[in-house]
Amino acid sequence: MKILKSLTTTYTMNLLAKKLSIKNMLKPGLMLLIPVFFGCETQNDLGIKYGLDTDANVKFVEFTLPATNVYIDSLRTDRENRILVGKHFDPLTGGVSAEGYFQFSYEKGPLPRGVNESSDTIKLDSIIVTFETGATIPQRGDTYIEFDLYELQDTLENGAIYLSNLQQATGSMIGSYSKSINVALDTLFRIKLDNIYAQEIFSQIGDIAEDDSKTISTSVFKSLGIISGSSSESIASMNLLSDTSRMIIFSSPVDPDAKDTTYLTYFRLSGKHYTYLDRNRLGSGYDGITEKSDFALSNGQTIIDPLAGISTSFSIKELEEFFKENERILINNAITSFEFISEDNRDTLVSFMSYFRKADKGIYGPAILSNPFGNIVMSDNGYLGRESLPAVATLNSNKSEILFPSTLFYQQLLNVYDAGTLTFINPSTGASIQIDDLVLLSSESTSLQRTIFKPNGIKLRLYYTEVDQ
Repeated sequence: MKILKSLTTTYTMNLLAKKLSIKNMLKPGLMLLIPVFFGCETQNDLGIKYGLDTDANVKFVEFTLPATNVYIDSLRTDRENRILVGKHFDPLTGGVSAEGYFQFSYEKGPLPRGVNESSDTIKLDSIIVTFETGATIPQRGDTYIEFDLYELQDTLENGAIYLSNLQQATGSMIGSYSKSINVALDTLFRIKLDNIYAQEIFSQIGDIAEDDSKTISTSVFKSLGIISGSSSESIASMNLLSDTSRMIIFSSPVDPDAKDTTYLTYFRLSGKHYTYLDRNRLGSGYDGITEKSDFALSNGQTIIDPLAGISTSFSIKELEEFFKENERILINNAITSFEFISEDNRDTLVSFMSYFRKADKGIYGPAILSNPFGNIVMSDNGYLGRESLPAVATLNSNKSEILFPSTLFYQQLLNVYDAGTLTFINPSTGASIQIDDLVLLSSESTSLQRTIFKPNGIKLRLYYTEVDQ
């Protein structure tokens, strides 16, 4: 393989010097340069579309990183525009029952003027709630899904943070769905609401419409929940932002002599929402595990499965000896590769982030919104621009590995290695953080995807240049 030629130009060095804090990011006497990349096959493997010519002696080293499984139960499920419902048992991770809670709000269409308004011109025919699913597990073949729609006792609060281990109390059941479906073809779920509840909502809307002090567009209704039935065999991910996911009131003229007309009043399934997950690992490979504790499978595999609350943690302590013996180097490129096993009934999860593992073996869950630099590995652009842009894994070009680039993160660990430990300096606060392990978490907390990593399948690849000064 031929190494392409040239180190960075003076212009590039000046540009980087403006964006980086020398105190926090560099050792004395070293100038951080844009990484020097390889050509030929290596360039394609790294997903790089350009090359820089250089005569520098670029070297390569690869570490196989020890990995383990870790269980993290209570993560946020209120950030994506989807909710989960159903039940599913997996022999590897156990059973999961999902309940989805959501608000609804007026979008458009005619309104009644109150049940006691003799001059009202429309009457209720029915109310239909339709959900469109974006994914279902199992993802192939025929399956049975069953769930009920309930009015919740409490209304979800917009300002609250909802975690996956919080179950809501339900009120009256107002509709149900049960059907054997073909996963590829049956993506819409329609529920006709109970007549008593439908009439109550219709009357409430009418009262709001005739009250000059109220506005239908800002009115808050009791939140709803879709609860899995006991016989359900699958879990569906409901897309709340789909044009099809709606509550629709069907009404018609009160006048019996009027034309045969149907009016449609639309409500969005928007606002606060989240998913409650009840996990039962009895009889699975994860039976008996406790939260935050490391545990291994007999086959050496590790997993990221948001639905089961299972994540993969891997150690980077092997870098200590390498940094000790190679202090005067420049890391041109650092990338972690993940070899994975494809499954028939689950899509592979390829988009995930790396969280710093804390002393208590947990992670800081709210890090994506609060103190991300002190808890998540950022992308190179994130460190350069001091922006919260977490590094995210992606598939390589031939879809054989998942790649996670993080050059400046590892360069910074090298820069402050004088203390003899792997220490990260938070560029926002200057705080020192000792890092031994990283925990992989899905970019989407309510994803039905998962990834099974092969034994010894996590490798850190470093391309580096020896520096004489």
